[in-house]
Amino acid sequence: MARLKGAVLTPRDRLLISFLGLARYASAAQLHALVAEGRDVSLVYRRLRRLAVRGERPGGGAHVRRLGFRRAEGTPMAVWALTSFGQLVAEQEVPYLRPPAGSDIGSQFVEHTLLLNDVLLGLVVKLRRSASSPLGELPFRWLCENDEVLEFRVLRGPAETRPAVLKPDAILEVPAVRRRLFLEAETGSHSITTADPLRYGPVLRKLERYARFCTAVVSARGPATFYASAFSDGFSPELVFLVHSDGRRAKVEAAIRDWAKGRELEPLGVSVLTFAEAPGRLATLAGATAETSARPRNVTVDEERANRLRSGYLAIAEAFNAAHRAVVDHNRACPQRLKLPPVPIAELKEFQEFILRDLLGNPPQKGLGADVRQVGQNGGLGGVQASRGVAT
Repeated sequence: MARLKGAVLTPRDRLLISFLGLARYASAAQLHALVAEGRDVSLVYRRLRRLAVRGERPGGGAHVRRLGFRRAEGTPMAVWALTSFGQLVAEQEVPYLRPPAGSDIGSQFVEHTLLLNDVLLGLVVKLRRSASSPLGELPFRWLCENDEVLEFRVLRGPAETRPAVLKPDAILEVPAVRRRLFLEAETGSHSITTADPLRYGPVLRKLERYARFCTAVVSARGPATFYASAFSDGFSPELVFLVHSDGRRAKVEAAIRDWAKGRELEPLGVSVLTFAEAPGRLATLAGATAETSARPRNVTVDEERANRLRSGYLAIAEAFNAAHRAVVDHNRACPQRLKLPPVPIAELKEFQEFILRDLLGNPPQKGLGADVRQVGQNGGLGGVQASRGVAT
């Protein structure tokens, strides 16, 4: 067979290399669906072989490499990844790419990774403007797992913590709606709960660690959480479990509901999606929402519904005030102080005025809680300025 020469990159090659930069690993079938859907798969194999050969020009290297693995049942499989030379090309096409991991994953994680990258492929196909559009133009950012970790601290005792880290399977960022989704792919091999009510299965243990990362403050000197310290852009965090079936989704959702009773999860949102539905649901968030968010929409709300919104707000405000009163009373009586996150005063007043002025046609008034009042005294919440409750 004649020696294959290094390839001159075509737009299709750059798409293929960009996807490998986003996904870290991909099968030939996934790359075929990306760049040559409807054509013979041999075209993709030929192109991959060319991209895997070192170029003849000075400084030219192979762009991709083939890795062989075996499935759990023993059958062989192959995936494709970038070389360091190919990574340079990918970074030109997708500027936000992070440095790649220093070593390859083990065979037991390959199928897990390919399942996750099926979701990425579905998002790309649904949201790209055309089959030749650069992946850097997509309305989302996909950050695959690499050597970086999210650092935080977990409770070890009443007044002691220890360091801990999180490594999301992938992070999906949607700038248009200012949301950051931590994706965790669950293949069903991990238990959800355990027989011991004092111990959690791996799924709920992972949820607990994310809740700690997103809600716990770094120190008493400031209100910043570990999440806010790691990500300063103000994007709202959400944890998304990806599961293989509707039955597994129902079990995980039920376990999360039981776990969350009486716990403070804000500002972390949690959802469970199957691998099959995830591309469509996430594409709606990343694509359709971004397209329609700038368009004004006319919404009709009758007086009955407006009054229900007002009553709902009053109930939330009273519950929040009761929680603050309980914290103040506790801190007066107990040296182990508690604190609640600060109240978003400006946003609450905006919501109050929206209900009164725009929905009910009335000027803001004290009855709905247009004013705020301070609960407790300065220093009442562990030495920081006391949070303010909402007047009801």
